[in-house]
Amino acid sequence: MRDAERRGLRLNAFQLKMIAAAAMVVDHIAWAFVPLNTAAGQLAHIIGRLTAPIMCYFLAEGFYYTKNLKGYLTRLGLFGLISAAAFGYFEWGGVFRFAGMGMIYTLFLGLTAITVWERTGWPEGVKRGAIFLLCLLSLIGDWPVMGVLWPWYFARYRGMPDRQFRSFAIVAAADVMFFLLSAWAESPALWWTQLCQAGVFLAIPLLRCYDGTLGGKKGMKWFFYFFYPAHLLVLGWLRGVL
Repeated sequence: MRDAERRGLRLNAFQLKMIAAAAMVVDHIAWAFVPLNTAAGQLAHIIGRLTAPIMCYFLAEGFYYTKNLKGYLTRLGLFGLISAAAFGYFEWGGVFRFAGMGMIYTLFLGLTAITVWERTGWPEGVKRGAIFLLCLLSLIGDWPVMGVLWPWYFARYRGMPDRQFRSFAIVAAADVMFFLLSAWAESPALWWTQLCQAGVFLAIPLLRCYDGTLGGKKGMKWFFYFFYPAHLLVLGWLRGVL
């Protein structure tokens, strides 16, 4: 029996993805307009940390539910390229410059990591080496490394939620520590501004409410592909004119 059923809390995939989308908008609004070293900035980014874990979880779920893996990879790769322009536009405040590949690119690498791991006939050492390479490639994307390892662990331990979330938490803890140490090295007095990164752990109780159903209407998967670059373009424009 799922944790959600025991507690009477139930959220389908569509509802969780909408929470992730809303959290992402809050996070990006804060990056554009709210100083990080304020209470409002910290709260907004804590909320925003929900997005990546949720999307990584459903990326892994999608691997097992999709009827066309090549099509799934192609969509992510295509929108990863499209979103790179929007991501740069947002980062540079309404100016088209390269600033990285964005989150969809990293998710594409995460799905590739799952695909590699599930390949039969490949030695495990080769698979791990390929995943390590994908982590390196993710360094030019948003949520580098985590966006590869989280989906991989969610897929690897699918059906074993305790192991899924334990692996997620270990990677998340390393990520939070990295940000805290980086902030301290750059400016010791402002190390605490990266405490908001710990918001990723709040995704665990939310994902434990997943009831295993899809929810939403047919075709809504396209909403998330278009929403990501669209909201970045709007916020980038606003950032440039305000």
